[in-house]
Amino acid sequence: MKLAINDKISWKSAAGNLTGKIYNIVLSENGKNETVAWLDVAIDNRKSSTRLCAIDMNLKMLSVEKI
Repeated sequence: MKLAINDKISWKSAAGNLTGKIYNIVLSENGKNETVAWLDVAIDNRKSSTRLCAIDMNLKMLSVEKI
């Protein structure tokens, strides 16, 4: 799945089904010292944001969808 800044996404988390807008994409190392993309997402209807690791396995596990 190709995601870009300003894309709206939805995903499932421990806090329930959430939606938000990607406002930043950062390339950084994960725990395995692999360079991966991280998505900074402003969560709709909240004053908070989150960072999602954008590897394929994580996106599938969280059921991330572009809306």
